[in-house]
Amino acid sequence: MNNPLELESLGRIFPRICRAHKKAADSMLEHSGLHHGQAKLLMILSHENGISHSKIAAELHISPAAATKVIKHMEQNGYVLREADGVDERISRVFLQPKGLTLVNKIHETFQQLDLIMFDGFSVDDIRELNALLTHVQENLQKKLSEIE
Repeated sequence: MNNPLELESLGRIFPRICRAHKKAADSMLEHSGLHHGQAKLLMILSHENGISHSKIAAELHISPAAATKVIKHMEQNGYVLREADGVDERISRVFLQPKGLTLVNKIHETFQQLDLIMFDGFSVDDIRELNALLTHVQENLQKKLSEIE
């Protein structure tokens, strides 16, 4: 593919796909009563339970004050629990509660449904080929980033 116009249209479709994916995911998550940040917090805790407020803020790319607000709201709903660190009481750790784990399972189901929607009409071979092609695109970009940094 040497035509610059074809490359340009391909380069522009990725951000549109990402925006459409985020919009669909957010809409589907709202049916579970969650917004994006809350779902992401639960997913973070499902992978690393008992992390600090500051690490949550960093993972969510928000200020510590904003993270505290999200955590407090989630705690009031019984999804998470905050506890002082056993060694350093200035540090507050956040733990996923059973009610939150139920939502984590719903989040997984939501993204499985979204995958089915996105790849409707694709054969297994189509999906494998697309995965290989997109992995190659990602590797090209990562290579360029490592050269720049």
